Amino acid sequence: MSRHLSCVAVFLAVLAETCLGKRCELRVSGIGIGFWQAGGRLWGRYGLREAVEVIGAALEHGIVLFDTAEIYGNGRSEKLLGEALRKLRSLGEAVIVTKVAGFRVTWNGFRKAVEGSVRRLGRRPDIVLYHWPPPWPFTVCRVVKLLEKLVEHGLTSYIGVSNFNAADLEEAAHCAKRHEILVDQVHYSLAHRVPEKRLIPLAQRLGVRIMAWGPLAKGALAGKTKPDNAARMLDPVFLRAARDKRLQEALETIERKHGVSKAVIALAWLIAKKAIPVVGARRRKHVEDAARAATLKLREEDVRVLDKASSRYLGRADYSELRFNRAIPPPLQWFTYKLLLRGI
Repeated sequence: MSRHLSCVAVFLAVLAETCLGKRCELRVSGIGIGFWQAGGRLWGRYGLREAVEVIGAALEHGIVLFDTAEIYGNGRSEKLLGEALRKLRSLGEAVIVTKVAGFRVTWNGFRKAVEGSVRRLGRRPDIVLYHWPPPWPFTVCRVVKLLEKLVEHGLTSYIGVSNFNAADLEEAAHCAKRHEILVDQVHYSLAHRVPEKRLIPLAQRLGVRIMAWGPLAKGALAGKTKPDNAARMLDPVFLRAARDKRLQEALETIERKHGVSKAVIALAWLIAKKAIPVVGARRRKHVEDAARAATLKLREEDVRVLDKASSRYLGRADYSELRFNRAIPPPLQWFTYKLLLRGI
């Protein structure tokens, strides 16, 4: 047993596990580490040294869930994640989630994408998600069948979706015949509560777990106020939340009560909402905040205060992240994401 595996055994007694699937098909840590930043250009340097530091700290704290995607850094994210896990001799300990890009609508495209992920990671991913809803006229059922085929061909063990709204998720769950849709990974935080209107109630009825990307609004919910990199400059959610005095004061009040950081409170709020936050981390401290959030149980009154302070972010429309892609033909999507946006 490796040093990190023994650490996991110790810390999971404290860091609660959570189930994915109606019959608890897979047990994971209640919070995950996201690798969108790794290998990309919007956040500045994030290389092997940073990845090893972050992953090592995560494993020491019982966090075994790691999230990536084929388009993050044009595959560099997956490669860094795999290299770091191998360097730590922990490749087999992680639960790895990756994503097939939403411009892939054929079996050949799915197969090649995940075979590429396997090469870069150094092992097959545990869960493969479809990254955003398929472009018209291709149907949700079509891509769900292709996801199921990935399992049948031994390229992954479990499947899910990402950025599917309530209607998409309901159709996906209906179409899945051989393998359950375990998760829907969506943009969800105190500064973006749109999923609560229709998507989350439906997901709960279907037994689909919500994974939350962007849980700290690129740092605005952790105390960041300046858009000091391209990722923050281009994000209206960050800009609004960083300037939201009411929400920031609510976070400050509760952080003082519990003696922890704003980031811990914002993540603990998501966990109280039964979501699994996927946290971007560049330093050990970010991982320690994530682990602390997973063990902090907010009081009902704390949740109510935060709900009230963030009520403006519930919005009125249904969840719509990345839905503009539905109107873009697959070849044009491929060109945009693979050639023009290599730094995402």
